[in-house]
Amino acid sequence: MNEFKIAFFGVKPWEREIIERQLINLDATGVGIFTSELHENIQMAKKYEVVSIFIYSKLNKEVLDQLPNLKMIATRSTGIDHLDCEECAKRKIVVKNVVGYGENTVAEYAIALLLAVAKRIIPAHQSVENGEFNPDGLTGVDLFGKTLGVIGVGRVGKNVVRMAKGLGMKVIGVEKTPDFALAKKLNFKYADLETCLKDSDFVTLHVPATLESIQLINRKNIKLMKPGSILINTSRGAVVESEAIAWALNEKILRGAGLDVAERENDLESISMIMNPGPSHEDLRQVLSYHLLRDRDDVVFTPHNAFNTKEAIEKIIKTTIENINTFCKTKT
Repeated sequence: MNEFKIAFFGVKPWEREIIERQLINLDATGVGIFTSELHENIQMAKKYEVVSIFIYSKLNKEVLDQLPNLKMIATRSTGIDHLDCEECAKRKIVVKNVVGYGENTVAEYAIALLLAVAKRIIPAHQSVENGEFNPDGLTGVDLFGKTLGVIGVGRVGKNVVRMAKGLGMKVIGVEKTPDFALAKKLNFKYADLETCLKDSDFVTLHVPATLESIQLINRKNIKLMKPGSILINTSRGAVVESEAIAWALNEKILRGAGLDVAERENDLESISMIMNPGPSHEDLRQVLSYHLLRDRDDVVFTPHNAFNTKEAIEKIIKTTIENINTFCKTKT
């Protein structure tokens, strides 16, 4: 057995069962499992040298300063924008993520959101729940023969392309480094962002949150989209300006939107940010934008759920434990 003290933070009830079942594969004893996020439980986290977290545990410089024993972070996500990787590198803290667990899972969810918005499935269901068995006002649009813009043709994006082609759609891809062999194989074309927005009937985002991609879709360029188009985001909330979506919906540029992510997700379920003295203009703007979008029947909003399937969670936990084992073996 290795001698490192290991803990999992931010563990959901449905995730705990899988972690406990797979701990047999972790070469360690006395592993801690906590529902709280790491930054909310610093005193406990100080005891551990290896921690596993999800995206809601923010490990910035201030948090890292309080964890002098930390040697390895195993994030149960592909994205690492919740970590100060530069600071981790300075401190020689190893960071490992989970790559490739959700290529099909998230792609399927993106297409599901597109279908839900295009076919007005949620308002139709709500109508029946309200006792109205009538299709008036629930007219949707077809996907067949339409053009889908896929911004980010990576692990997830290329599977979205495959699924879209299976639905009889044309596809425009946007990628910093185009893979023309892939484009030929999957029968789609590349274009720059502006052209994609202008020529697509629907647009779906599959890019990480980086300095380059923050508010990639914004008030300035969302107006380029076709009147009646649909925007889908299952990547990160920060890559789309929330106010731009609300504005585009009001202006009838967007027919609807399917969102699985939101700006500042950590703050949305808490009013403490608003109750605290002197909330910033940015705090108020983002919370207001979220509520304006959430309450519209032309927006399908889900709680960062695209990754959440039995198969994907199993793979995430298995890979996380493999990452921890690999680290421990190299350090013993």
